[in-house]
Amino acid sequence: MKRPNLIAGTGRDVGLLMARMAVRRALRRRPDLQHRSAYILGVELPNDNDTTLYERALEIELQSLDPEGPGRGTAPEFQYFFDQRGKSRYRRKEKLEGSLLLERVTENERLVVVGTPQYPITGSFRNIVEATVEVGPTRRHIQAALLISRGFQLSDPIANDLIAHNISSLSIAFRGNRPLKAALGILDAMADAETSNSSNGRDDDEVLSLEDMSGYGEAKMWGLELSRDVKDWKSGALSWRDVDRGVLLFGISGTGKTVFAKALAKSCGAKFIECSLSKSQALGHLGDMLKGLNSAFNEARRNAPAILFVDEFDAVGNRETLSRHAPEYATQLITGLLELMDGSEKRDGVVVVAACNRLETIDRAFFRPGRLERVIEILPPEHEARKAIFSQHLKSELPEPDLSEIGRLTEGWTGAELKRLARDCRRTARRSGRALDVQQVLNTLNSEMTKVPPVLLERFAFHEAGHVVAAYVIQGIIATEVTVRDYVRPANGILIERGGQTVLPSSNSGFKVRSDYLNRIAVFLAGHAAEDLFFDEPSDGSGLVTGSDLERATMLAARLVACSGLSGELVFRADVTESDLQRMVRTDEKFSRECDLVLKTQMHRVREILKPKKPTLLSIAKDLQKSAKLDRRQLAEHLAKNSEIPPSVDSTIIKLART
Repeated sequence: MKRPNLIAGTGRDVGLLMARMAVRRALRRRPDLQHRSAYILGVELPNDNDTTLYERALEIELQSLDPEGPGRGTAPEFQYFFDQRGKSRYRRKEKLEGSLLLERVTENERLVVVGTPQYPITGSFRNIVEATVEVGPTRRHIQAALLISRGFQLSDPIANDLIAHNISSLSIAFRGNRPLKAALGILDAMADAETSNSSNGRDDDEVLSLEDMSGYGEAKMWGLELSRDVKDWKSGALSWRDVDRGVLLFGISGTGKTVFAKALAKSCGAKFIECSLSKSQALGHLGDMLKGLNSAFNEARRNAPAILFVDEFDAVGNRETLSRHAPEYATQLITGLLELMDGSEKRDGVVVVAACNRLETIDRAFFRPGRLERVIEILPPEHEARKAIFSQHLKSELPEPDLSEIGRLTEGWTGAELKRLARDCRRTARRSGRALDVQQVLNTLNSEMTKVPPVLLERFAFHEAGHVVAAYVIQGIIATEVTVRDYVRPANGILIERGGQTVLPSSNSGFKVRSDYLNRIAVFLAGHAAEDLFFDEPSDGSGLVTGSDLERATMLAARLVACSGLSGELVFRADVTESDLQRMVRTDEKFSRECDLVLKTQMHRVREILKPKKPTLLSIAKDLQKSAKLDRRQLAEHLAKNSEIPPSVDSTIIKLART
C-alpha cells in the first residue's frame, strides 16, 4: 500500500514532520511489517521529552503499513516503562508489572514497546519483542522538514545546531510564519530556561570547583573556608557544631548564584541538591509544598555531606509585612521552613545555600544562628573576572590586549550574560565556516552595543569628575579609579546602564558622626551637581534604578533621620534595614519630606564646593573622555596640577602623582 504524503495529518508541524521521517527511516529495517497484522515491536526513542510526537508518528506510519489499511482501528497499543516518580499525563504510560507481561501480549495484536533513556525497555519485554529499532532525527530530516513546511533552505552548520534541540521545541519555535532568525532566538531562550530550571543532584562534569572559579569575592572566600571545614568534619577532625550551617546569597539575576552553589558542592566533596521555593509553591496546597520541602531536606540528610540549594528564597515572605492575602498560608510556610532548618531532626552534614534577588521580603528569623548565618551579596564580576569567565566559556584563547578590551566593553555584565555572549560567538564562527577569531568576537559583541554619542560621553565624564573632586575636597580621599563607558547596551531604545563609575577607597570606620553621613551624601550627589554646573541642567543619570547615586543618597538620608539619633531627634523610627527605610520613604509623607530636605541641603552645599573647582573638573573630564579610564596616580596628578591639594598634604600627594 502506498504511504500517505508526509504533510497529511501533520498540520505542517515541524517536530511531527521530523518524527515521521525518523520513524520511516527506522521502519525500513523491518519491511516485513507491511504484511503483518500482528507484531511486538521495540522502539528506542532518543529522549524522554518528545514521546507524544513520536507516538503520533508511529501511529500514522504503522497504520499505513497495515494490510487492512488506515482508518480501521489498526493503531497499535503502546507500552511505556514510566515508574511512579514519572506519573504521566499520557493515558497509556503506566508502570509495568511483571504479571502484566502475558496480559499485554494476549490482549494486543499490535504492541509497540517504547523505551527512553530514563525509562528503558525492561529485560522481560526485551526478550519477547520481535525486533527493536532506534528512532532519531538526522540533519537531513530538519532540513527537509523546514523546506517542506516553511520553505527555509538551511545550511549544514545551522541544521547541526538545530538538531541538538528536542523536536517538541522545534515545533514551538517554528509555529506560524515566524522568521528563521526569530525562531533561532526562541530556541536559544528555551535552552537557557531549561538549563536554569533543571534540578538534579548529579555532579556536573562541566562545573568547575570553587578553587578554579573566577570572581565571587567574599562568597568565594567563605566557600573555600567552608570546604576545608566540611573535609575536616568528614575526617572526624571537626565537630559539626563548628561548621557554618547556611548562607544567603543575594544579587541580580544572572550573577551565578546557582553555579556558585554547584561549585561549592564540588569543592566540599558534597552532594548538590536543588529546591526552588517558587516551584514548590506551584504545587498549590500548603501541605504539598511543605511535603516537597521536607523531601528535599530528607534527601540532603541521607546524602550528607550535602549542599541544599534553595532558590528564589525571597518567595518565602516576611511575617512583619504580610498583606491581607493569605497571611495564614505564609505564616505556616515560614514556620514550617524554620522547623526544617533547626527542628528536632538534626541536619549534620547539610549546609543550606539560599539565593534571592531581594532581601526585604525575607523574614528575619531565617538570619539567626544555625540557619542562614551569613548574608553575602553576589555582584557582577570585575574586569579580571569577566576576562576569565568569558575565556572559560569561549573555549578558545585570545590575545591579552583583545581579551582586556572585551573585559572593558562588558562592564556590568553578569556571568550568565558572558556565557551567552561566548555561545553566540561560537555559533557565529560555526555558521561562517571559519575558525573563531578576535574579530568575530568583537563583531558579535558590537552587534549588541551602542556607541555613546560624544555629547553624552562628555556628560558622563563631567559627572564622574564631580564625584572625584568632591570626594577629595570633602572627605580628603583620592578615588582608586574612575571610568566612563563609550559603549552601552540599550534596553527598549533607552540607555539605562550607568555611564561610568568612580571607585573610592573603602572605609571601615565603624560608628559614624553626623558629618560622615552628610559628607557621603554630598559625594553621591556631586555628579548631578557637576552636570548642572557645566550643562545648565542635569540628566536623570543619577537616578532611575536601585543602586544609583540618588537611591544610595536617599537611603543614607533615611538612615540618618530614622534611626541614627543624629538628625536633631532622638526618636528611633525603624531598623537600619533597607526594606524598612524604603517603606518609610514611600509611605510616610512627613518622613519623606525630612529626607528630601537633607538631600537638597547637601546638593546646594556640593554645588557651591564645585563652583570654584571648574578648572580641575574640566581637566579630569577631558582626559577621561580620551582614555575612558584614569587610575589613582593620574587623578592625583590632576589634583596636584590644579592646586586642589591642601599644603599639609601637598608633598605626599605630589609624590604619589610622580610615581
